[in-house]
Parts: sequence; C-alpha cells; structure tokens
Amino acid sequence: MESLERCVKSLEENDNNVRDEARKALLNICCNVLGSPNNNKAREVHLDDEVVIEKLLPAIGAMECLFDVGYVEDGERIFLPDNASLSRLQHLSKLLSAVSESISVTEENSTMRKEFFKRISGHFHDVLHYEDPNLQRKAKNLIPIRQLEIAAMKKMREIQKGLKFNNAGESTSDQFEVLMAKDLLLGELLHWFKHEFFKWVNSPKCSRCSSECVYESLVPSTDRQCSRIELHRCKKCNVVVEFPRYSHPEPLLMLRRGRCGEWANVFTLLCRSLDYDARFICDETDHVWTEIWSESSNRWIHLDPCENIIDKPLMYEKGWKKKLTYIIAYSKDEVQDVTWRYTRNPEAVLKRRKICSEQSLIKFLRSLSDQRQNSPNYSRARREYIVKRSLSELANMLYIPNLQNENSDETYEGRTSGSLVWRLARGETEQANIEKNYIWDVSKYEQTFELQYNIVKDIYHIVHNDGTILEQKSGWQEGINTTDGGIFRKVEDDWKMVYLARSPDAQCGRIKWTFKIANSKLYLETFNLKAKSEVFHEASVSWKIEAVFSDDKVIAIPISNCNNFYTEEIQKAVKLDIIVTLSGGQGQLAWQHAQLFRQSLENIEEPSMIVSIRLKNRT
Repeated sequence: MESLERCVKSLEENDNNVRDEARKALLNICCNVLGSPNNNKAREVHLDDEVVIEKLLPAIGAMECLFDVGYVEDGERIFLPDNASLSRLQHLSKLLSAVSESISVTEENSTMRKEFFKRISGHFHDVLHYEDPNLQRKAKNLIPIRQLEIAAMKKMREIQKGLKFNNAGESTSDQFEVLMAKDLLLGELLHWFKHEFFKWVNSPKCSRCSSECVYESLVPSTDRQCSRIELHRCKKCNVVVEFPRYSHPEPLLMLRRGRCGEWANVFTLLCRSLDYDARFICDETDHVWTEIWSESSNRWIHLDPCENIIDKPLMYEKGWKKKLTYIIAYSKDEVQDVTWRYTRNPEAVLKRRKICSEQSLIKFLRSLSDQRQNSPNYSRARREYIVKRSLSELANMLYIPNLQNENSDETYEGRTSGSLVWRLARGETEQANIEKNYIWDVSKYEQTFELQYNIVKDIYHIVHNDGTILEQKSGWQEGINTTDGGIFRKVEDDWKMVYLARSPDAQCGRIKWTFKIANSKLYLETFNLKAKSEVFHEASVSWKIEAVFSDDKVIAIPISNCNNFYTEEIQKAVKLDIIVTLSGGQGQLAWQHAQLFRQSLENIEEPSMIVSIRLKNRT
C-alpha cells in the first residue's frame, strides 16, 4: 500500500483548491463503487467527463491514485475490472477520508481559536468597567453597608465566643479579626444580593397583561451597553416583549434583573466598590461567577451570586455534572486560566480542550497580562505583587494525585437558579444527567436490528422486520451514550417545528450513540443510517461512525449524506459509535442554525432517525 500512500501524498503538491476538488472527486468515485460493487456503470469513468477534465487531470497524483488501485484505460474511459480487488479502493477511501477530516478539523479549530481569543480579549477589556470611580460610587450607594456590617459583627461575636483563645492560649490578633470580619461581610453581601437586590428572569412578564411570555427570537442591539435583545411573546395577548441583555453593569444597577451573566457582572462591580480584590470568572461551558482574593486565607475564593454559594469550586463538576473545558479569570491586573481549581479530573478536561494548544493559550494570556501590567499608569510595586501572587496561585493549582478525593465528604447539588426546564436543557441539575453511557445491545434481536427515533414523540423504538415494536424508550437523552455542548430539545410553537440544538453559548454540540454486539458468535456486516437535519447560515450538522474490532483496531468513517448512508466497511466490528456534531452558524442565533432531526410537530408518525444494522454469524 506504500505506492498508494505516495500517490495520495502527492496531491499535496497542488494548489489548495485543485487538491480539495480532486480529493472530493476521488472519494466520490470510491463511494460509488464500494456502495454498488456489482454495478458496472459505477466502475467506469469516461475521460471526457467534466470530473476528469476539470478535477482529476489538473491535479498531480489524482489519476495515479486510480491506476494504483486497479483502474485500467480502455479507449475513451478508465474502468475497474470485475476481478480487481476492492481492498486497495477501500484503503484509498480511508486515506482520503482521513486527510479530508484532518483538514476540516484544522480549519474549524483555527476559526474557533480566533473566536476564543477574541472573546478573551473582549472580557479582559470589559472588566475595566469595574474600575470606573463614578460607577463604583453609584454601586456602593445601593449597598446597605451598615446593615450588612451589623450582621457580620453578630457572626463575628459568635465565632469569637467559640474561639476566644486559640490552642496555645493566646488571644487572636486584631489584624486577623479585621481580615475575618471582611470575609464575613462578603458573605452577608452575597446573601443580600441573592435574596433582596437582584432578580432572576427566565422570561419577562407581559407589559400589557402581566401574563407569562415565551422566548421567540433574538435581534441585535444598537446600544453599546447591550449585547443583544431577546424577544418574548405573551401566551395570552400575543404582545411581543423585549428583554435587553446588557453587558455593561451600569444599566443593570437600576434594572436589577437578568440571568447568570448579569448577576456576576453586577456582583463583581459591587465587590470592587467595597474595595475587594475581585475578578470575573467565565466558564466556556456557559456560566459566569466571581472570585475574591481573601487576605485572611491568602487565596482566591469562589463565589456564585446566582446560587449564594461561597468556596465550593467543585460544585460545577460534581453537582452540576458539567464537562468543563476552559475557565478564565479576568481582573484589572491580569487574565488567568483557573480551570484546574474547578476540577478533580484534569486528564478528562485536557482531552476536551481542543480549541487551541495549551502553549498557545498560555502565551496569549501572558501577553495580555504583560500588556496591562506594562501600561503607563501601572505601578512597579503592584506588578511585582501580582506576578508573585500569580505564581503562587499556579503552584496551588498543580494536580496532586493523592489529593484527588479532596473534599470527598462535601455534598454538591445541581443548579438551583433558573427555571427547571432551562436547567434540564443545560444538564445542570441532577434531575437531568445527560451522561447516560447507554449502550444498545444489537445482538439481542437476532441478525437484524432497527432503531427508530421520533423527535415529535421523543421516543425510541426497536422495530422487528414485520413492524412489531420490540422495545420502547422515552426521551432522546435516555438512548445516548454521551453528549456535550448543552444539547436540548427545542420546540418552536410558532413555526410548529421541533429539533435538537446546542446551548446558545456553546461553539459546538455533540451526541454519541453506542451499539455493541454482546453475542460473541455474531459480528457487524452492514450499517445503514437515515436521519433528518437542517442547517442555515453556514451551520453544519456532521456525522461519522467509529467501528471497533475485536483486536481493538478502530476505523472512523465520515458520513457525507445522512439521508441514506450505507457501508460495509464495518464488517466484523464488535462495537459501533454514531457521532453527530452541531456547529457553525452566524451571529447571536448561531446555535439555532444547526438543527438535528428538524421535523414538523404535525408529522407525528415519521421517524426522525433510522439506524439499521445487519449481523452475521462468525465462521
């Protein structure tokens, strides 16, 4: 196969467009033959065909690939003889698919990296809003400081009664008491903010009749302080109500409402107005909160204003079941990757961090911090202090294996803020564990297996040849192995459509279904997939299958057409994964532009996905 690999590699000598068109043409020829090996027309290509003239002949190595797999020239055509082995053609298909997938992933990662770095730069710039003296003054005037100080002092006295003297018989120092009082005041501030000052909004009330509204769409905003405007429609009187999503904290001081973005934004400003060293924390899996530098503890303390939680950094991973990737901290001094404070499974997190290399991220964050700390008005003493503190923080975040079960006695609950439906859709409550790890045993149903999923009814059916339903499972999540990116089932009541989509702030979403052959006397012979999807504005719904064999060999096969895909390349496999990825789109509604299983609510009987697998006895 070395000569074939050289032919495929020689395609790299062409210009990118010529190379890519030749690869697509060659891959199409392979698919036609392998899909219908007994069809003589599929085995021949006429030399005056546009594919040959415009795509293969101009490309170095393209025709050589065909001749190497067994094609012969016969006057005005080239064809693959009936006695030619298909093994070399299969190998060519795998080589071309692997290269195409690699290029696609590289291009996707490059775009994602640019967008990721752009978001980081934007957040790092925006935290400077918290340093505006006038804005801090406005914020501080809204805080009932005296009331909070009294509550903090009461708690201080209770602590002093229990800790009047330390173990050595010495009274606690005045300095330590001042530091402790400052931490206690922070706890009172957090409680007041959650229960008295700020309000959570799932959907605004109707401005005319005060009835419930439902989210309808998103439109851009011309206000520089507002990132976007959500449109919600009243269920009762049909009025459209605007819900501006402000990214600047100033208007939020008066509105005092929003979701986690608005909550953390305002709370971080309030902390800065009280002279706490605070920073804004952004989790790329869609959440934000605040961290405070505690002088008494000499470390950063996690605070989630939405949940009224202090110092439980593992809450998101253990309680909310988040599959963390990147958690970045933004302050007036620096930008820091603090992911490792929030996980006890860094190996799994590293596998999910695919946007950029770790080295490039470190270099980029360091460059932003250096730029800020070398600005004209930044003092040398402050810079030395921040650098020293940052190094200490990085050292404390080092992963130590024997501390993996640290805080094992702590209890971590699912998310409490937001409506139940919203939390379920995001998988941030224990009632919606979307890491089902479910595996369909194909061999339970003799040699023919057919799985149907209907998104309108949200039901899986395993169907017999005669149409009899052998097994039923309700809920799309119940039949999956894994999913990430906040995949949820979206119902559009106005358009009468339903589909699966990714979280609004997720770059991409993935679902994996897993099928195994538990019966050692059987193995996979053929695979067929039929599925619905719809894309808009350059979004993508891409499919692939990964087959695992008894010798642990794994092959990946991209699915170019999910409407009716068939392959025999998985012959003798013992396990099969179907993986679908939703990505791309444009603007604030990008998440909605890749729609999996899009189907009319009135089309209640037609399956949204059919997986057909034939098995064969081992000889």
